[in-house]
Amino acid sequence: MQLIIAEKSTAAETIAKNLAESKLRSEELGLVKFWFTKINGEDSVVVPLKGHIKDVRYPEAFKKWDEATLNKLVDAKLEYVPTALDNIEVINKYAKKADKVIIATDYDTEGESIGFEAIDVAKSANKNAQVFRSIFSSLTAKELHDAFLNLKKPDKNLSDSADARREIDLIIGAVLTRFISLAAERLGNSFLSVGRVQTPTLTLIVDRDAERRAFKPQKYWRFITTLSSGKELFTAESVEDKIFDVKLATSIRKVKTKKTAKVKEVVKKIREVAPPKPFNTTGFLRSAASIGFSVPNAMRIVQGLYMKGYVSYPRTDSEAYPPTLNLGEIIDELGKSPHYNKFAEEIKKTALHPTKGKEAKDHPPIHPVMVPKENLPRQDEKIFDLISRRFLATLSNPSKEELMNIKLSIGGKEFSAHGSRAIIPGWRNVYTYSKYEENVLPELKEGDVIKIKSVEELEDMTTPPPHYSQGGMMKLMEDSRLGTKATRPEILKKLMERRYISASRTLIPSEMAFAVIENLKKISEDLTSPKLTAALEDEMKEIELGKKTKEEVVDDSRKMIKELLTQLVSKRKEIKELMHKALLQQYIFGKCPKSGGNLKMIVSKKTHKRFVGCADYPKCHFGMPLPQSGYMFISPQTCTKCGIHMIEWHAKESKRTYIFCVNPACKPKKEDLKQKKLVAVKAKKETAAAKDKQ
Repeated sequence: MQLIIAEKSTAAETIAKNLAESKLRSEELGLVKFWFTKINGEDSVVVPLKGHIKDVRYPEAFKKWDEATLNKLVDAKLEYVPTALDNIEVINKYAKKADKVIIATDYDTEGESIGFEAIDVAKSANKNAQVFRSIFSSLTAKELHDAFLNLKKPDKNLSDSADARREIDLIIGAVLTRFISLAAERLGNSFLSVGRVQTPTLTLIVDRDAERRAFKPQKYWRFITTLSSGKELFTAESVEDKIFDVKLATSIRKVKTKKTAKVKEVVKKIREVAPPKPFNTTGFLRSAASIGFSVPNAMRIVQGLYMKGYVSYPRTDSEAYPPTLNLGEIIDELGKSPHYNKFAEEIKKTALHPTKGKEAKDHPPIHPVMVPKENLPRQDEKIFDLISRRFLATLSNPSKEELMNIKLSIGGKEFSAHGSRAIIPGWRNVYTYSKYEENVLPELKEGDVIKIKSVEELEDMTTPPPHYSQGGMMKLMEDSRLGTKATRPEILKKLMERRYISASRTLIPSEMAFAVIENLKKISEDLTSPKLTAALEDEMKEIELGKKTKEEVVDDSRKMIKELLTQLVSKRKEIKELMHKALLQQYIFGKCPKSGGNLKMIVSKKTHKRFVGCADYPKCHFGMPLPQSGYMFISPQTCTKCGIHMIEWHAKESKRTYIFCVNPACKPKKEDLKQKKLVAVKAKKETAAAKDKQ
């Protein structure tokens, strides 16, 4: 008998169904459901894990948080403690009967680590069982069949690399988190988290916000003219886009009295725009974020689609389809859907020449595998559509566009108009998630004189650099070598859960985030910069290649952590004062519109209800209501109408976080809400009509 061990329950069920050669039956033990069938002629049981079945922990002796144990934490021996006891019981039971154990977890460092946890359990039950590894990038019947006919050996170096990362992250996190939390007197659920990847990521976000706070706006002018060519209207702008010089602005201002403009030059050129590259993990997350998904949510959804066999493995660095990937089969599969049939048929008319970016040897780019036979939840459907259209776009023809530039003279001052129009839409037809707006200019020639309808003068101020978006942060983390493709979404999720950053599309740090990063920067630039993390990632790679052992890398990290802790302890008093100051800011909404005092959250001693009240009470009775249930905290984001901090709130048992202003004066009127609803309904109808035309 062979025991097949998958990473999650959904994957185990998909493997069993796709490889079954006899009647499939299932049993349950505790909370674990597993499947029996024949696979490759052998009696088989397919058992799921639920990710890691062992947790890396400190011994119970280190459970108490106090300064006396900080140094001991650095050198303490870590334990791998069984956690998924039901899963372990099932493995034990069937490993005793098995002559072959096949690990079918995700093929990456984390999956290999999970696999070896299962191997340890199986071998302790049956030391004579042979152990194999199946390697696949999608859960299709064909790929699984090939993987189980060509079994490999498990890779201990790959597993050790992941375990080294787990151990180092635990040591760094435990030692520095406890020190900062003890210094700030923030214990229990309010502890302050510090981490190897989390902290330099937060530093990038804090540094961008510090740049915004230090930004000094400058006044500038722009001049835009509306012109008439026959019945066609178009706009042109002064070639000096942003004019900071007052004298120059004054001289251009004189053109406002002019009635005509003369065409000096008309330049046309054809531009061919290549289709986008295939999705690697970062590219997918950036695109998902651009259409409204949070990075953690997008990762959760695509992982679920993979487990059901609808898309390929979503954690990959590759942007090039390998020669072994049968692109024709995928096109035929998508052709079964009315959403993609037209595009699939068009692609099949010519030889396939997919776009390509960087190649990696882990997994192929993210691509569709099978059209879902079920009705997917709306968000899942959107992510599948994004991946499918991207795949088809990578195999489509380039887009051909005409660019047009018109240079005009108005009273001796030069203006220009830039236009573009699609000649052949190409890949843009299928990949509707790529924004392209035409700006068609009238046909003009050099020497033409055209009428000026108006010249508008715009006075504005320069704006600071924008906050990082979630998608932008994924790319920045990849470029800075912070985390892995698997851990980056979780890092952002953790920063949100720890209330270091706002749970919104734009990443806005809290005052506490500023305090933590400012303190750590004073002690060690290594801890807050990506350099240390990048260096450790190099060490992990050395373990993968067998050039270093896990023990060597972990011991080197312990020495580094001990030096950092010594520096932190020497400045404990200074750190405590700064943290306490930042803590006070965390609970202030802003200034009271009546008295100018601080607005803060108050919990009534009598009713235990929470509300926003003025610190100048009883002189000032200004107050605002707050939700009385669920979890909330004061957001780093401020309301654009009243300027006070909004709240981030979610109800119990809810995964979604709502961000809104609690000021009743900022709530939209019923008429506004009605109009907004009408606009949304109209937009939905127009979108549906556009899809029908496709």
